Amino acid sequence: MSEIIQEMTKEEFRSVLDDYFAPTEQRRQMTDQEVKDLADRLNQRIDVPLLKEMGERKVLIKMVLKIDHFLYNYLPNEIYDLVRSIDHGISDSEAKHLITRISKLANKEINLVYLPEAAEYIVIRFVISVIMNAARRDWDFNFAKDRSDRELEDILSC
Repeated sequence: MSEIIQEMTKEEFRSVLDDYFAPTEQRRQMTDQEVKDLADRLNQRIDVPLLKEMGERKVLIKMVLKIDHFLYNYLPNEIYDLVRSIDHGISDSEAKHLITRISKLANKEINLVYLPEAAEYIVIRFVISVIMNAARRDWDFNFAKDRSDRELEDILSC
């Protein structure tokens, strides 16, 4: 292991540092379209009290961004980047384990005070499920997103 670190070029090491010390506005992995897609899927099932539809959509986008930011901070980018790789990825059992573990941690760390606790957990679990499923071998974000309706139904039935 130490040989691998020693063999890193200066640029490779600098890239690791740049990822680790990225400014807040860069601490995300999801694309704008991915954020909107997940917010729209949530908007079909979650009601944000006191808001009209456009305000609700904006709040849901902010929730997805908050979860993306959380994952950037708590997962090594090398794992989070597996969302962009079909060839490499985590196993089904690893995905299930990470979904459960990260969702519980995220629910402790992220407070969406304008939602009831149960709805907060559903939002967090759903977003993390889609992202971790996208990191599975032979999956990608679009495949995970397309399966997300079933995923959300499973979460709601718990």
